[in-house]
Order: sequence, then structure tokens, then C-alpha cells
Amino acid sequence: MKKRYYVWMAGMAAVLLAGCGQKQEAPAAPAQTQGEAQKEGAGEEQAEAKAGELNLSGRHWKIGGQVRQTSLYLYYARDLGLFEEAGLDVEIVTLANGPALNEALNAGEIEAAANGMAAVYVLPTENFYYAGDTTINFGGQAMYGRTDSDTVKAGLYKDTKYYGSPETVAGANVLGLGAGPQQFIAYAYAEALGLDSEEIEFTAMDHAQAYEAFITGQGDFVATTPPYSNVLESDPAYTMVADYIDLAGGPLIDSFIVNRDLADEYPDDVAAILNCCYEAMDRLAKDDDARSEYALDLYKNEGGTTYSDEDMASEIKNVTFWTWESLENPEYPFGNTMMVMGEFLMEQGLIEEGSMPQIEEALNHSFVDRLLQYRSEAAANTP
Repeated sequence: MKKRYYVWMAGMAAVLLAGCGQKQEAPAAPAQTQGEAQKEGAGEEQAEAKAGELNLSGRHWKIGGQVRQTSLYLYYARDLGLFEEAGLDVEIVTLANGPALNEALNAGEIEAAANGMAAVYVLPTENFYYAGDTTINFGGQAMYGRTDSDTVKAGLYKDTKYYGSPETVAGANVLGLGAGPQQFIAYAYAEALGLDSEEIEFTAMDHAQAYEAFITGQGDFVATTPPYSNVLESDPAYTMVADYIDLAGGPLIDSFIVNRDLADEYPDDVAAILNCCYEAMDRLAKDDDARSEYALDLYKNEGGTTYSDEDMASEIKNVTFWTWESLENPEYPFGNTMMVMGEFLMEQGLIEEGSMPQIEEALNHSFVDRLLQYRSEAAANTP
């Protein structure tokens, strides 16, 4: 594999969704907008709602999340009471990481997930929609080596931003969570130095295990994520040798995944859930102090991870969320990370060859279109 992976780089004021800003039994919404990926005639019962209304099903939704920046907005929406205000019955199911969320989705234990890049693995099954772009990771997804290693001492390779050389990296062992951004970073880094992915060793383990193993002397590199990258970045004993945004040409954008059959049957529910999630994201993106206070408490009390103020400041610098303004005028193509990572993983044999059409077809923008149309109509009808 000799290919570089690049992201394809391509206003109304925020108005609270009636169901996410004030308590109502039946929040208003537009008639259904069908996306290209949505089945013809799907959600006919909900589409019979009067124009300007959302016809919520009242069903119980189990949505998976992980207590880290990937799903922060989901917990914030929960604790702000946005789901309840919208008339939604939502239960948040906390799992350890993206692969665990995928397992729960495939087993039917949850019906939607605030997931990361790992969601690309479930899209080829044609059982799920990619319904929304979520957390935007501008930094923190990176690979570190020891500052006194031959790799770091070799300096930057040619005209790249990457430390090392083919001679110092060949045969190296990289620790990190497998089948995700960390493995992408490791293999793309090797390629950037002129190596094949087979010329390095990748040892898959959980983020926390990989971090602990690395700082206790195991492995040559660790490919990691916040908060571990924040700690390594501030320690002079370690040096970042490569990061995702340079290797991929753009940020890593996380995902909101929903069961396809349920989304087809209850499109209004999905639009309302997403609207609450984007309202939470908008607030997180615009108030760093509130975000810091909330995240520090959530990570400690529900995730068992204690962040320092410096760790949180680094996360806020490296990770942001969509605002209503940016959602209406997106800078990045919808589902772009799924396409970039899908191609990479397929070439690595980690996703079945020929899966790209299924991944692309699963990218369903109709739910975002629906909620934006609602918000426009709600704003127009507001005295």
C-alpha cells in the first residue's frame, strides 16, 4: 500500500428546537425530507404528521456512548434535559470504546450510538445509517516515541512533518487500539517514511493499556488519543512523531449511527434526537468554561478518569463540536472520515473488499436536512 489518504476539503442564528429549548408535548417540525440513502416510502406513518410538526413515536431509544470527547455532547444533552424537553424517551448506555459500541449495535442491545471512526465497520452490513457528523478532532489523535530514541534523534524525515527514518522505524512495535485511527496513524506513518505497513508491528490493546505499557517501557511507539496524548505532549520524555490530521489531510470527525430499519420507520424521532445532540454541541462549542466544568465532572464520576485543568485545556484546543452556523455551512463533506477510513481499512484487509458502495450508501444526510428545515420554519414562525 503506497497511497496517501487525504480528506476531500470541500446563516441563520441558532434557534432552540421547540422540543429542545422549551417543554412541549409535540414539538414542531417540517414534513419529512427523504435522503438519497433512505428507502423509498420509509417512515410513511410519521410522514402523515401535519406540516410543521414532528410526529414522535414515544418509543424507548437506547443510545450508546463512551465517556470521552467522542460522546460528550450526548451526555450533555441528557444532563441538560434536552431529550425530555423534546418529548423523547432516551436511555444512554455507556460502553468502553468504539468496538464495544459496534458489538452492541450488531447484537441489537442499542439502537443508535454516538461513536467514533469505528462506526465504519458496521456500515457495510447495510443495517445502519450514518446519520450525522459529530465531534471534530483537530488534534490529540497522534503517535509518540521516546525523546531519547533513535527515531526522534533522526529528526524530521525529508520534507515531512514526521520524525524518524526508514532505518529507525522498520521493525518497530506500535501500541494502540486496533482497527481504528490509531492503526491508521501507525500504518500511514510507515508509508510516509517509505515503508510498507507489513514492515512495522502493531500490537492492539485498549487505550489505557497501551498508554500504561508504553510509559513502563514496552513498545517503541504508542498511537493514542486524549487524555493520554495530552499527558505525553506535556512530558519532555516523549515526542510526537506523527498525527492523524497531517497523515489524513484533515480532522477526524466522529459519527452518529442509527439502526436503519428503525430510522426508516421513525425518521422524526431520529431528527429530534439529532437536534438535541446538535443543540448540546452548539453550547459546548461556544462556552469553554461550561464545557470544562461539565467534562471534568463527567469524566471523573462516570468514566473514572481524572483530568487536570491542563488536560482539559488541551482537549478543548484539539477537539471541538458543530455549531448551528457550521452545520448549515459545513467545511467538510458529510461522512468524509468514513470514506477515508473505509478505503484504508479495505486496503488493509480489515474490511471486506468491495465495501465502499455500501459505506457510501449508508451516509444518510436526510435527518440533518429534516432538522435544519424544521429550524428554518420554526424561526420564520417565531413572532
